[in-house]
Amino acid sequence: MQLFEVSDILNQPYEVYLSDTREFPLHWHYYSEILYITKGAIRITCNEKNHVLNAGDLCYIYPLQLHQVSQVTESVEYTVVKFDFHTLTLPPAHQAKLYDYFIHRPAPEDFCILIPGETLSTEPMTTYMRQILNTYQTKDNFYSLQMQADLYSILIEIAKKSNKEVGSAARHRGDTDFTFHHILEYIDTHSGESLEIQDLATMCHMSYSHFAKLFREHYGRSCKEYITYIRLVKAQDLLLHTDYDINYIALETGFFDCSHFIRTYKKWKGITPKQERM
Repeated sequence: MQLFEVSDILNQPYEVYLSDTREFPLHWHYYSEILYITKGAIRITCNEKNHVLNAGDLCYIYPLQLHQVSQVTESVEYTVVKFDFHTLTLPPAHQAKLYDYFIHRPAPEDFCILIPGETLSTEPMTTYMRQILNTYQTKDNFYSLQMQADLYSILIEIAKKSNKEVGSAARHRGDTDFTFHHILEYIDTHSGESLEIQDLATMCHMSYSHFAKLFREHYGRSCKEYITYIRLVKAQDLLLHTDYDINYIALETGFFDCSHFIRTYKKWKGITPKQERM
């Protein structure tokens, strides 16, 4: 069982479309994603937190974050903008600060950027979204340049309207900070096996301490906590959608034994795996 899917890899730098899909199961991907609600309401679940988005609301989802979409109203419509932040041609003077806004997530509560519709009501976000959708669909001359211009307008508006605190002197981060992102896909694929942090650090050609520091800085939790979280999410899915024995689920998802699984699950959810299933 994997939460990351090959289909989640963008085949081009951008993807923009109108969606009326009410259910997207839990997943993650390397690219950034913006949801702008134009009709109805959806619930976005990201890293164990929930928020209902109504018409006019906007949500920016960081790369590499587990999230899902579920319905709130029968009829919904929202614009989806997907893009790889690292393919943007960013002015050097603003690069570090933009990374701090849209890539780095230093605290667990910073699970996505939410901007309510009333904050955007007098702003041209609807116009920006309509324009980037038209640019993507028509692909006229200077299409790539226009896409970047449209996306810059949207990102600037999000940064201006968000309440995310970014240091006035955001430190420069080089490409080496992003060389270990593939490790999340490895953890996803091998979460049912024994995983040692030192081995993961070695795979990334880093010392244990540097790997641990960088991991917490980017994902808001330790690598050990992240591995446990992935195992719990997969175990929850098996509890709710299969008839597998709890002992089997415990071993299949990488826990030492059933007792360890039950203790960890109860600490996470406040109920036992058996109670979750019931």
